[in-house]
Amino acid sequence: MNIGGYNHRIEYTTNVFINAGADTAELRNWKEKLISIATQIPDQADTLTPVIQLIVAAIAPAKIYMIKHDAIEGMEDEAFIDLLIVVSGKSNTPFKELEPVLEMAYLKDRRVCCSLHGESNVIEGLRTGHLFYSLHCIPENLVYDDKAAVYPIATPVAMQEMKTRIQQQFALTFKKALDFNKSAIFLYEKARSPIIAFLLHQAVELTYRGILQCLNGYDKKTHEIRALKKHARRCAPQLNSFFPDNTEEEKRLLDILENAYLKARYEDQYIVTENDFSLLFKRVMQLQQAATKIIEEKTA
Repeated sequence: MNIGGYNHRIEYTTNVFINAGADTAELRNWKEKLISIATQIPDQADTLTPVIQLIVAAIAPAKIYMIKHDAIEGMEDEAFIDLLIVVSGKSNTPFKELEPVLEMAYLKDRRVCCSLHGESNVIEGLRTGHLFYSLHCIPENLVYDDKAAVYPIATPVAMQEMKTRIQQQFALTFKKALDFNKSAIFLYEKARSPIIAFLLHQAVELTYRGILQCLNGYDKKTHEIRALKKHARRCAPQLNSFFPDNTEEEKRLLDILENAYLKARYEDQYIVTENDFSLLFKRVMQLQQAATKIIEEKTA
């Protein structure tokens, strides 16, 4: 994989190695198969053609949807792409055995990921109006289709009703997250209490849980920010840019927030510096602004 060229576009080079003893017919069959796959990939997924070819050749999925998560304005991170791979019900291969193929396909680049979904689950989700599948498994996102089955599609009216429910649900959940942040600001202006860190922790936790509940269709009940980040990777990966946890300093800052849930309330020696409070307030504000923007874009 190479990141370069115009607008730092992501370019992939995929090599498929055939047994050295393979005969000419086998080589020709592989070439024809890869060319056939490429002709089914729309122009908007052109840069991912080698990746999609590899996945289709190795897994033979029913469909592949490309979900684009736009970059957040003002952040250095580029857009994120999730290839939602629907595995045919005819496949008897456990998902665990397919994961190495996905790792090879996207080379662990954090901006491109792949997720496996059983075909029966996707169809049932679309039929019953599951939020995640209804929003993303749509013809506009389809980049590969074996054409063996036609999936249900929500009507424009049903889709608009779903988006309205998302807006209403997020408003209820997010209000609590905003209230915790406002309380932290109010207390910080009065006194430098460690309990402020707990309030900020709750502001972050409820922001993530609100996003998961609205876009993934379930409420992940955990107080661990790192666990919530992992679940948000599918529906709102942009949020993970604010507490990236990718350097020693970032790990330290996130540890302060994680530990605040218990230590800020029960340990007398728990201390947060002025500088760390300043960083935390800034990150929480950015996180909540981004969450609001994501919901607005998803429900537009």
